Amino acid sequence: KHVFGSGPCVSMKGYEEVIVGPLKSKKQTFWEIVDHKIEVLNTAKFAAIVGIGPNFGYGSNDSTLLMNFGVNEFSICLQRAPGSDGFMTWGKENADSYKDKHFAKANVIGQHHWVTRMYNVRFNDDALNTNLANVPCTAGGCAAIIDSGTSLIAAPGQALQQLSNQIEPIMEDCSNLHLLP
Repeated sequence: KHVFGSGPCVSMKGYEEVIVGPLKSKKQTFWEIVDHKIEVLNTAKFAAIVGIGPNFGYGSNDSTLLMNFGVNEFSICLQRAPGSDGFMTWGKENADSYKDKHFAKANVIGQHHWVTRMYNVRFNDDALNTNLANVPCTAGGCAAIIDSGTSLIAAPGQALQQLSNQIEPIMEDCSNLHLLP
């Protein structure tokens, strides 16, 4: 049984050959969902969710896809415009000098997730040219999980309350996202 933010599921462990371009894993561990209570999966337009964690899965000794591909560096680029292409680059593609100039880098501090530290998170109101008060995650920083597979924000209750006090309520159907910072 696995539990995700969107709900619980029952999964069965299996093995399969996985090929992405020139990369190949002959006996890749995967988990097939055989029963679930995750509503979005009933109408989803995808066939798989591929985890690309930095190390062995929590409580597992099975090698991850990245480990089996021999990939220790990758990048994800998601463009802002709706319907735009996204890009995932597996392995080292650019010289370090190019990356230092053009890429953002975050040190990973987590063992099972892509966790990094954030500092001085705040909202600016450009129209008023002011910095909004009650800044969560200040000088001491806080942990942030970088997950390209979700748009959820999870944080300590106090930080979420401070965030909620600084922005307009988000409509359940997300129809007012264009009004948010």
